[in-house]
Amino acid sequence: MNNITLYGHLTMDTVFNGVISYKSVGAIGNVWQMLSKLSPNYQINIEPTRIGEALILVNKKKAERSSIANLNLQKRKPYITPASWSHILYINELEDLSFVEEISKTGGIISADTCKGKILSNLDVLKYVDFLFISDEDLFMELNELTKIVKGWVILHNKGGSTCSNGDKTFDVEVPIIDNINVLGAGDMFAGSVIHCILNKVENSDLQGIIKTAHKLTSKHLASINEKN
Repeated sequence: MNNITLYGHLTMDTVFNGVISYKSVGAIGNVWQMLSKLSPNYQINIEPTRIGEALILVNKKKAERSSIANLNLQKRKPYITPASWSHILYINELEDLSFVEEISKTGGIISADTCKGKILSNLDVLKYVDFLFISDEDLFMELNELTKIVKGWVILHNKGGSTCSNGDKTFDVEVPIIDNINVLGAGDMFAGSVIHCILNKVENSDLQGIIKTAHKLTSKHLASINEKN
């Protein structure tokens, strides 16, 4: 059994989608939801280091969303556990990243995600990160410069696909853009899909195939959520 630990931000979201409003658990909650959907066999440990809240306005027609968030209302010291995979949200909004070095000493793969907001100031922490997920709207330096700092791969994603690079190799994956859909949590769900595909050696562990499959899984999951809402 693969065990996965999720660190970083856990948020309570109030979502406004047209005339409909509802509550949901975001950030870590989105990744947990995706992983649980993809496999019931994961042992998922949740170790939030910050707890916050967000007001989110969804424009389903344009497949866009905007938000006002306070991600750092409560602080919490995480309990570091050995895991097959450790994922950190949102690395650019966490002031204290000392726990990342602690995680690196336990073995396993480390990935991290960013969100719209602050520019990551502690670049040194990226030397522990095997996979950095970042949307093109959050990119804070040239991709080729970022790959010199990150230990492994940078996965630069948007709703039309991804550009992935480790400095030596770079490839693009294009996927159809889906309109008229609620994209809330899409980036978190995409990260969860990539984690799932790598741990389960989907596409024979070919990263380009994995990224393409992860985009498909994310789109499928978003479509299923939209059918319910």
